[in-house]
Amino acid sequence: MNTAFTFLLVLLFVATPVAARGEFPAGSGKSSPFGTSAQREFLATKEAFRASAWRDDRRLYVGFVIAEDYYLHRHRFALESRSPGVSFGELAIPPGEPMVHASLGEIEVFYDQVVFSAPIEASDTAAEPLAITVTFQGCSDLGLCYPPELVELDALYGFPSGSLRFSSS
Repeated sequence: MNTAFTFLLVLLFVATPVAARGEFPAGSGKSSPFGTSAQREFLATKEAFRASAWRDDRRLYVGFVIAEDYYLHRHRFALESRSPGVSFGELAIPPGEPMVHASLGEIEVFYDQVVFSAPIEASDTAAEPLAITVTFQGCSDLGLCYPPELVELDALYGFPSGSLRFSSS
């Protein structure tokens, strides 16, 4: 009995670290309880956070449609012009939903969608597309936080139809 107990104890100490690293052999086609199937359930960044941009004579607008069970961090938005002679003033970002994040503390986040804007500062604001780079960061409610991302967009003149959903409330 003592030998069996010792064997089980050794097996427990060997199998637990291996399973925690996801290296436990899964067998032929069988799913392992220690496998990484949850990792395959996360959306790619561009699917989880779909960005678009548009402009009028004085402002640039950036909108994100956010997949269900995902959110964007309010404090991580940044904007940079890639168009010569064009810059942007201070971002106007609406208030987000308060959240206590496990590693960041109290922050504000956006679910579903968000639109923010910035004044266009340029000598000539003709109705040409503006090349911009938007920085953002988001997470999944299941615990995955993506690293800060950059997306390059062309902000066309006028509101892009069909890219954002607005409720009547």
